[in-house]
Amino acid sequence: MYVPPRVLTNADFESMFETSDEWIVQRTGIRERHVVAEHEYSSDLAIGAIDDLLEHHPDVDLRAVDYLIVASTTPDYEYPSLSAMLQLYYGLPKSVGALDISTACAGFAYGINLACGLIASGECDRVLAMAADALTRSVDYTDRSTAVLFGDGAGVALIERSERPQILGMSHGSDGGGGKFLYRTGTRTEINGTIDESRLLRQNGREVYRWVLENVPADIERILQRAGMTLEQIDWFVPHSANERMIEALCKRIGFPIERTLLSVTQYGNTSAVSIPLALIPAMRDGRVKSGQRVLIMGFGGGLVTAGNVVVI
Repeated sequence: MYVPPRVLTNADFESMFETSDEWIVQRTGIRERHVVAEHEYSSDLAIGAIDDLLEHHPDVDLRAVDYLIVASTTPDYEYPSLSAMLQLYYGLPKSVGALDISTACAGFAYGINLACGLIASGECDRVLAMAADALTRSVDYTDRSTAVLFGDGAGVALIERSERPQILGMSHGSDGGGGKFLYRTGTRTEINGTIDESRLLRQNGREVYRWVLENVPADIERILQRAGMTLEQIDWFVPHSANERMIEALCKRIGFPIERTLLSVTQYGNTSAVSIPLALIPAMRDGRVKSGQRVLIMGFGGGLVTAGNVVVI
């Protein structure tokens, strides 16, 4: 995982517009977020995450990776893709597959599921699945309702062939009707966050909150059915960390204890596809998540789209 060193706190926003730390924490649970510097982009974040993987797992040989999957809604360029840029940066063989996906906050879970499909088909043995987003490069810092939400970062996982499957219940969904357009000041703005004519990020948090509570529980039930498990058999829940209040309500709706739910929103803000690895990786490293435990991953975001799975650590 990697986050840029620059930190933007709630106190910093108090000097930008009328708000307070209490107001932001009460509504979102966010206290700070890491943001890119002027000349820092999603590729820099992805490189930071891969380097962190190599530091913690020096036995990993990137040249043995068959495929790169990068989830991002903020690539450096439309082309070349982020995945192709990473192939070049690390000097990987030209036979490596390189794929960028744009599924917003569900991107990391989508990447894992796609990696499993590539491995199960026999096409690949090892896939590097990652998420990297520099969302704050698209934030309107005069829009209080959106500016306080987002942060930047990257996370990566190496998915390898195993004799005993440890990623189960893979599922996904989409609801284009849920992403119906709202019109505001003559521009077209999707309810879950998109870019309008100003090229800046907008989000209708109230509509996202409603959609998540109405739709995500059914996706979770489908994942568990496919995995052959019940919610009681899940040790940890790692949803997309969009908003702490939303996740509290979601846990209450599905009947899962918030105490066993991993979040990254307080320290990092809403980092889109990156929020899941930013919650899971620290918990694995500090010993909260232990070998053999079952982790339910649930991503949801722009589209609107969903993706999830159960990972046996």
